[in-house]
Amino acid sequence: MNERDFRYLVAIGQTGNLGLASAQVHVTQPALTKCIDRLEAELGVVLFERRGRQLVPTEVGEILIRRAKSLLHDMAGVQREIREHALGTSGHVRIGAAATATETLLPEVIRRARRETPGITLELMVGMGDFLRDALREDRLDLLVSPAIEDDEFVCAPILEDQVVVVASEGHPLARGPRRLADLARYDWVLPPSSVALRRWLERAFEAAGVAPPTAKVEVNSLTLMPRLIRGTDLLSFTSRRRIGRGATSGLIELPFPETTYRRAFAVLHRGSGYFSPACRVISGFFADAADAIDDAGTPSFESPPGATTSE
Repeated sequence: MNERDFRYLVAIGQTGNLGLASAQVHVTQPALTKCIDRLEAELGVVLFERRGRQLVPTEVGEILIRRAKSLLHDMAGVQREIREHALGTSGHVRIGAAATATETLLPEVIRRARRETPGITLELMVGMGDFLRDALREDRLDLLVSPAIEDDEFVCAPILEDQVVVVASEGHPLARGPRRLADLARYDWVLPPSSVALRRWLERAFEAAGVAPPTAKVEVNSLTLMPRLIRGTDLLSFTSRRRIGRGATSGLIELPFPETTYRRAFAVLHRGSGYFSPACRVISGFFADAADAIDDAGTPSFESPPGATTSE
């Protein structure tokens, strides 16, 4: 038995007539007769009874027709799933995202995925760059949206430029200005751990200016949480300029210093040696389009210095 036999069998069962069945499946009546004879010989049962010009399924014939319909339906489903997967309209995508990408890009990506590719399901992991890159390297993620890096293990496609700046609560004593870089060193900070590249870059920037590096009163491994912790206090922190005044970061202001402004590019990363499915390519394109829409809306873009990498 094969898929063709099942199609012929179902057509005969639905029409009860060889002439009508032959027109439905576009084969000759002798071909349908041979199919019935072959199946009956193979199974050792009678599948149809003749009643005049009608073919009526026997009890065994009804069972086989019912199973044939189910199998044909499953086969059609498999073909549809494979076709949709190949086109990128279905599948499961595991996304890693830094905090800035999560707040800035992800909402639009999810809205578009629900609207245009409802067959794609998403799984999200939010964290610091080093942790997320390890997850991508270990095949726990399919793609990562984070600050761009130069690493032969990953394919890196830049999508958005950004700046990380010093931030303070609106009521902070330094908010009134004027201020010097040395003034920042008089206050405690909320910063990521010293192992994070972003923290190390900030400390080097202070040292290069001849100023004592920031003192971390609180270390936290979530950039999303850092601005929340300084609001309404005299603590300082370091976060994306794009996040100032958005949601939980409302009530914060930038303390602008060229020496402590970190320029970086965000990118979509995936393993160079791994399988990058069509669904992943579609979602990656959604991220790129969301980033383009932000810049088209007038958000300033900036050039990252050569070799600049960071963790978020």
